[in-house]
Amino acid sequence: MNTFKKFAVLVAVIFFVTCNVANAENSISTTDAISQNFEGELDNYLNSLPHKTEAYKSKQRPILIEGAMNIEIEKFVYALKNPVVYKILNYVYIAGTYKNYPVVIARTEQGMENAAVSTALAIEHFKPVAVINQGTAGGHVAEAQILSVIIGDKYVNNSAYITENTPEGAGVKIVPQEMRGTFAYDKDEKTFKLYQEYFSDSKLLKIAVEVAAANKDFSTLKGTITSSDAWLNGIDHYKYLHKKYGSVAEEMETSAAAQICKSSGVPFIGIRAISDNIILSSNHYADAGNVSQDFVLLVVDKLIRNIKAGKF
Repeated sequence: MNTFKKFAVLVAVIFFVTCNVANAENSISTTDAISQNFEGELDNYLNSLPHKTEAYKSKQRPILIEGAMNIEIEKFVYALKNPVVYKILNYVYIAGTYKNYPVVIARTEQGMENAAVSTALAIEHFKPVAVINQGTAGGHVAEAQILSVIIGDKYVNNSAYITENTPEGAGVKIVPQEMRGTFAYDKDEKTFKLYQEYFSDSKLLKIAVEVAAANKDFSTLKGTITSSDAWLNGIDHYKYLHKKYGSVAEEMETSAAAQICKSSGVPFIGIRAISDNIILSSNHYADAGNVSQDFVLLVVDKLIRNIKAGKF
């Protein structure tokens, strides 16, 4: 083999190894975080899509839709046209168009901290016109029926509280408690301050309520969603949170995403479908992820129409 051929073979080997290392680093799998889609069908699809590292560009600011797990985003992903994947600090985003309007899907991963980081990165990189955090939740009241849709109007971090002073030996007491809140940036005061609750953008809330009124196939309930990294299973605890904070459902991401949107001045709404409610049943219904996505797609349809009409 002459020198030129040896050099060509060496270059080919280096290129092959480099590509495989790059693909391994950029690949998406359920090992990136906890996921209930163990079959990996969505992960395989995402890995088959173009992966981009350059800056996102769009003439129109996209709508950002968030879900923590594959089962909470797969319908959205498959609904996109010309989807491409961005992987930022191991958080996965899928950008494309829906109804001829730019949309970005964020797989936030589970938990408050992940939701906050994923939302902040998305706001910085994609500059969304609005953020919709959605997925599944556990019901706190009998009215939060299984597979019903909760339209959030207020969001509370139910782990951000202050307990009363108790002496040694008194036992662990989390009640009575007072809400301390979490810190978000106040653009008027130009500083971070404590907020005990966050609210949906009024225009987004109006759209969601109108969608609910026009689509009676969905059982809907408007109310407060509480969030924390805890998975609660006590009916008395549910009743306390409902009485204290008005909570109709709980999950692990919405309040954190709302906090970041408050700091960033981005319109926000949280929408959840009830997957479990031990007041009504001991079962857990995975199909709630589909219900939430079906409802949110209708909200996105109406939001896009409003944006194009100059109403948002």
